Amino acid sequence: MLKNAGEVFKKSLIPDKKKYFINPLIFLTEITGVQALLRYAKYGTWDIFSMVFIETTTACNRRCRYCPNSKFDRGLMRNVKKMEPELFYKIIDELAALAPAGWAGDIQPHFYGEPLLDGRLPGFIRYIRSKLPASPISVFTNGDFLTVDLYIELVNSGVTRFAVTRHSIEESSNMRDVLEYRKKQQSGKVKLDYRRLETGSNKGGLIDIEAPIRPEKCAWPPSTVGIDYEGNVLFCCHDYFSTASLGNIKNERLIDVWRKPYYRRLRKDLRRGVFNLDLCKKCGEGAFRN
Repeated sequence: MLKNAGEVFKKSLIPDKKKYFINPLIFLTEITGVQALLRYAKYGTWDIFSMVFIETTTACNRRCRYCPNSKFDRGLMRNVKKMEPELFYKIIDELAALAPAGWAGDIQPHFYGEPLLDGRLPGFIRYIRSKLPASPISVFTNGDFLTVDLYIELVNSGVTRFAVTRHSIEESSNMRDVLEYRKKQQSGKVKLDYRRLETGSNKGGLIDIEAPIRPEKCAWPPSTVGIDYEGNVLFCCHDYFSTASLGNIKNERLIDVWRKPYYRRLRKDLRRGVFNLDLCKKCGEGAFRN
């Protein structure tokens, strides 16, 4: 029975040559996927990132056991480093220039710092929205500083999603107020994900987890690009120390870095399950150790 099911599945992957000869658009839609087809129509290439994360500040007020900030001093409040506003605006301007109607992927102003500690965030969000009207904007936060007033300001500035990680057993008073406000006012189209972390990544080997499961392939870097506060282009959100040298947008365009042969090869290999970087070789998913 399982063998027959496997044969049926295999046959489902074999293209109907006659059908696709008559209408090549069907082939492009069914084989490459609608999203890939839309990307090609919009940007003239299949190979384009669909999400960008930007580190505007390194500082975080917490030292969670499942984060590298618990082991290293990069995220200490006293060691705070911030991205220059001009550099942030350059990134957004370049994204807006990628297509006639602008890039439309997800923008996430975060890395390992707490974005709500950056008082410039509402202004940055407004700039994103003015340049990229179709882009979703996601704020990843621990929620400690998410007051109702700040929530309203960020929503009015253009945020479409909040991803809030609950790090403590007790719910913070700020989060209780925000959740109550959302109930009364109705959230509309703004999403708010609020949850605790039980499992996750070992951050490229920086965090101890129980029996890490190694991925066979990885689709994250092939569709995502990040920039740290210094302008270094990051291969992956687990690259806490910016170890993969890909380029720097202070003196390069983001799209030019993305198209570098070395960068292309890394992405292609990941899709095939070939891990070249130490960061990728050590990567694993599992339960966090106490």
